[in-house]
Amino acid sequence: MFDYPNADSPEEDDGRLSPVSTEEIFLSYWLPVIEKEGYAWLPIMNVGIDFDPENLPEVLDELRQLQSAFPRYYTPDHEYYEYITRRITNLIVELEAINPDELTSGKLKLFLG
Repeated sequence: MFDYPNADSPEEDDGRLSPVSTEEIFLSYWLPVIEKEGYAWLPIMNVGIDFDPENLPEVLDELRQLQSAFPRYYTPDHEYYEYITRRITNLIVELEAINPDELTSGKLKLFLG
């Protein structure tokens, strides 16, 4: 979720949600790969991560690694392959678009979970 806590009006604070995965799909498909690959930040997505500006590059790096690792565990004909790989890609794009200065200044709060 992207939250702008110092917005002057509700129109400026979009409190926008970017759907990533249902809990069931996360637990059944994402988490086993995350655990096998040994990522530090991504397992916390299950309960949620409040981002500090210094965490964002590390989380992005793990998401890119997950994006590369996923095809080693599931084939393109798997029923959720396209859904999950598309969601990983969309999440990376959303996070890459964040201005780190907005996180540092507190203008933007980011929660992933």
